Amino acid sequence: MERFLAQCARYIYKKHSDELKDICLVFPNRRSGVFFTAYLQKELAVPSIGPKTTTVNELIASYSEWNAAEKLELISLLYDVFSKHTKTTETFDEFYFWGEILLADFNDIDRYLVDAKDLFRNVSDLKEIESIFDYLTDDQKKALEQFWGSMAVADKSGFRDKYINIWDKLYPVYVDFRQQLLKEKLAYAGMIDREVAEKVKSDRLEFPLSKYYIIGLNALNTCEIEIFDHLKKLGKAVFLWDYDVSYVEDLQNEAGHFLRNNLKIFAPPEDFELNTDIFNHRKDISLVAVSSVYGQSQQIPNFLKDTEKNYRKEFDNTAVILADESLLFPALGAFPEDIGTINITMGYPVRNSVVYGFLMLLVNLLKNKRKSETGFSAFYRYVTDILNHQLLGSSEKERTADFVTELKKNNKINVELKGIDFSSIHTRIFKLPENTAEYSDYFLDVLGLLYHQQKNSGDSMLLELLYSVYQAIEKLGVVVKKTLQAQQRQISDTVYFRLFTQYLGQVSVAFEGEPLSGMQVMGILETRCLDFENLIILGLNENKWPRKFTAPSFIPHNIRMGFGLPGIDEQDAMYGYYFYRLIQRAKNVTATYSVVKEGIGTGELSRYGYQLRYDSVHKPKMRNLDFVFANDPVEDITIPGSDEIQKQLVEKNSEDHPLSPSAINTYLNCPLKFYYKYVVELPEPEEVKEEIDGVVFGNIFHDTMEELYSVFVGKEVTRSDLEQLGKDKVRINNEITKQIAKHYLKQKEPIKGPVKLEGKTLLIFENIKTYLSQLLKKDMEYAPFNVVSLEMKYKRNIEIGGKKLWVGGKIDRLDEKDGVTRVLDYKTGNVSSLSFRLVDELFDRDAKNPKKEILQALVYCWGLAKENQGATIQPAIYGLRKLFESKFEWEVKMNRSKVAFDEIAEDFEEELTGLVGEIYSAENSFAQTEYLDKCKYCAYNGICRRY
Repeated sequence: MERFLAQCARYIYKKHSDELKDICLVFPNRRSGVFFTAYLQKELAVPSIGPKTTTVNELIASYSEWNAAEKLELISLLYDVFSKHTKTTETFDEFYFWGEILLADFNDIDRYLVDAKDLFRNVSDLKEIESIFDYLTDDQKKALEQFWGSMAVADKSGFRDKYINIWDKLYPVYVDFRQQLLKEKLAYAGMIDREVAEKVKSDRLEFPLSKYYIIGLNALNTCEIEIFDHLKKLGKAVFLWDYDVSYVEDLQNEAGHFLRNNLKIFAPPEDFELNTDIFNHRKDISLVAVSSVYGQSQQIPNFLKDTEKNYRKEFDNTAVILADESLLFPALGAFPEDIGTINITMGYPVRNSVVYGFLMLLVNLLKNKRKSETGFSAFYRYVTDILNHQLLGSSEKERTADFVTELKKNNKINVELKGIDFSSIHTRIFKLPENTAEYSDYFLDVLGLLYHQQKNSGDSMLLELLYSVYQAIEKLGVVVKKTLQAQQRQISDTVYFRLFTQYLGQVSVAFEGEPLSGMQVMGILETRCLDFENLIILGLNENKWPRKFTAPSFIPHNIRMGFGLPGIDEQDAMYGYYFYRLIQRAKNVTATYSVVKEGIGTGELSRYGYQLRYDSVHKPKMRNLDFVFANDPVEDITIPGSDEIQKQLVEKNSEDHPLSPSAINTYLNCPLKFYYKYVVELPEPEEVKEEIDGVVFGNIFHDTMEELYSVFVGKEVTRSDLEQLGKDKVRINNEITKQIAKHYLKQKEPIKGPVKLEGKTLLIFENIKTYLSQLLKKDMEYAPFNVVSLEMKYKRNIEIGGKKLWVGGKIDRLDEKDGVTRVLDYKTGNVSSLSFRLVDELFDRDAKNPKKEILQALVYCWGLAKENQGATIQPAIYGLRKLFESKFEWEVKMNRSKVAFDEIAEDFEEELTGLVGEIYSAENSFAQTEYLDKCKYCAYNGICRRY
C-alpha cells in the first residue's frame, strides 16, 4: 500500500526536483506536512532546499495586515454597537452569550462571502425572493421560501413582525461593528479571510512562488475557494485530492459531499497517479462492543497480537486513533512494555488533568464565597474539597486533618476562611480576591506556589501542566485588564469564568518525542492526509464520531442553507470524509465502541460502523470484549459468644448504665450491629451534617417540648393553658432556635449571642414549629390532664442466673387523667403501625418489619409498673407525621383493643427476661440480619461489605 502523501511527494519531486525552494505546499494541518517531508526525503538524490510548507489558515493570515483580537475584546465592542442600534436594556453579562453567537454568525458570513445586507433583509413579500435574490440556486430559493412560509404561519401571534424587526437591526450592527474594528486595527478570523479574498478578487495581492500545491483538503469555505481560484487562473495552483470513488460517486454517502464539488472546480492534474478504487479492497475489519468507556483501551493488546505479522516499527505502519480523547491515558497504560517507541501526536488536554480539577475547586470557592464583617466564608464542602485535594496533600497534613476533624465535630456548615493559614499556599488560596480584575492574579499566585512546591517532585508532566495553565491564565489576565481599562467594562463572575474555562479548554500539553518513529497515537483531526496499514479506533460511538456539537446561531437552518452557510449536515460530511479516507488504504481495522449509556453517551455504535456493515462490500466481524471479574463471595459474619464477651457486657451494665430500649431494638433488628455498637463500641464516623438528620431532628423536638412543658410538671394542664402557650410565639421561637443551635450548630450552652438561621436550618425551624403547633392542638383536645414528669429516667432490674441486670431509659412524658397514667413517647420518624396480635410477636428476632416503637413504649411501661403497683398504665405514641390525620390515633392496641399494661404484664416480662438472658449469655452469637434493606443506612455496612 502506497500512502497518499508518499504519492504526492514522488509526483512533486518529479516535477520540481531542481526548484523545490520555489514552491509552496498547503496542508490541512502541520502533522501532514511533517509526514510529507519524511516521504520527500526518501525521493531526494542529493541535498536540496525544501519547499515551503504551511496550512491553509496560516497562508491566508500571512496576507492580512490586521491583528486577530481576543473574544472578550470583540464581544465588548460588539455590545456597545448592538446597544446603540437596538436600544437593548440587557447588561453586558446577559449579552455575552448572545454576543458569542452573533460573533460566530458574522464569522460565517464573512468566510462564506455572504452579502450580509441580503441575508438580514426584511422579507415582507415572498415574491421578492425571485426578483432580489436572482443569483441563488433553485434549491437555495426553496430553502428560503420554506423558512419564510413557516414565519408567515407564526404571524398570527405577531412573532413574525417582532422577529423581522430584530433582524432589521442586525445588518447595521454588522456594518458598524466592522467599522469599529477597523478603527482599532482589529479583526475576527472571518473578517481576515474576507479581506484577503477581496484583495485577491481585485488583484491586489502577489503570490511570489511558482507553484502552490493544495494537498489533501476537503471542506473549503468561499474565501478559500476564491483564493484558490485566483491561483488557478494565474496558473500557479495544483490540487492533489485524496478520495475514493466508492464514496465520491455514491451521492447518498455524506463523505464525498465536498470532494464532488472540489473535483469539478479544481480538477487534479491528469498525470497525478492516484488509485481511487482501493476502499473496496479486502480489509480485515472488526467492530468490538465494550461494556466500559475506559475499558476500550484493553482491546489494544489483542489488536497488536492479531496484527503482529503486519507490524513494523515504522511511523506510518500502525496508529491508535482516539475518537474519544479522554481515553489517552487508559490507552497508554494498555500498551505492552515491549512495543517500542510510541509517538503521541495529540497534546494532552489540560481539562483532563489534576491541575484543571484543582482550579475548578477554586472556581467553586470563588463563585460561592460569602462576604461578612470579618471577611469571606464559604460552604464547608468547598473548603474541605480543596484541603483534601492531592495537590495539597503533602502540605501541613496534621494541621489540615485536625482542622477538618474540628469542622465535623462542631458541624460547621459555613467556614470562615481567614483562619486557614497552615502554610503560604493555604493562606493565598483562602485569601480571596474582591473582584474579577484580581481573579487572574489570584490564580497565577496559587499556580506559582504550586509549581515551587512540586519543583522537586520529579513529576515533569505535572510541572508542564502547571506551566501551560499559568501561560493561559496570564494571557486571559492581560485581555481582561485591557478590556476593563480601555473600555471601562465591568466583567462579572459569570463572564470571567466562562472565559476561564474556554481559555483552559484550548490548552494541551505536547508530549516530547520523535514524530517520525514508532506507533502513532492521535485524535481524529490529526489523521488528515495520513495513512496506516493497521488501525485501531477507540471510541467509535455515535456521539464521538461524528461529533454532535453544533454552535447555536441567530440564522435559522433554512436561511443558512439558502445562503450556503455551513450547518450540521456539513459537519457530518467532514467527519464522514475523515473516517472513510482514513480506512481506505488500511488492511487491518479494529474499532471499539462503548455500550454504556451515561451522560451524553448513547452507548450506540457510530453510523459509520453501521454503514460498513450494511452499505459496503466489507462484512466487519462483530465482537464483544468481555471482562471477567471474579470476587470472592462475601461470607456471612457471625460473632460467637464467649465468657469474655459476657463478662464485658455484664460489667458495663449497672444502675447508672442500664440496657436501654433502643439497644434492645438494635439487638432484635440486627445482633451484629448490637455487637459493633454496644460490645466493641465502634464509634460511628463523624461527618458534617448538611441536613438535619432524623436523630438530630428528634433531639431538637424532644428538648424543645421538655422546656416548653416544664412549667406544667405537677400541675393540671387545661385547654386555656395550652392556648396561652401557643400564643407565646416569642418563647416558642426562641426555644426552637436555642435547640437548633445546641444540637445542630453544636454551640455550647448557655448559647451566647443571637443565632442566625438560614437556608435548611430555617426550613427545619418552620417544620418543628408546625409539628409543635399541631401537637398543642391534639393536647388541647385531650385536656385537662396532669403532667407527672418529663424526660424521667427509670430503671428496673431482672435477675438472671443470680445476676441483677438493669434495664432503663427516659420516658418522654408521663401524664395522668381519670386514673389512667399515660406513658407517652414522641416519634419524629415514620410509625407504620400501633397494633399487634401477640406479645411474643414484638420479640421476633430479625423480623423484616419489627414493631420497635410499640416494644419501646411497653418497655417504658414495664419499667414504671414496679414502682406503681395497681396503677392503670397505658402506652401512648405520638407519631408526629400522623398528627395531621383527621382521625389521629395514639393508643397502642392489641387485637384491636387498647392496651392496659397490667393485662399483658406477665407475658411481657417473661419475653423480656428471656431476651435479656439471651443477650447476656456466653452461649449467644451475634449474626447479621438477613434483610439487606436494613443495611442501607447502617453505619457499619462497610465492615459487613453489604453496601
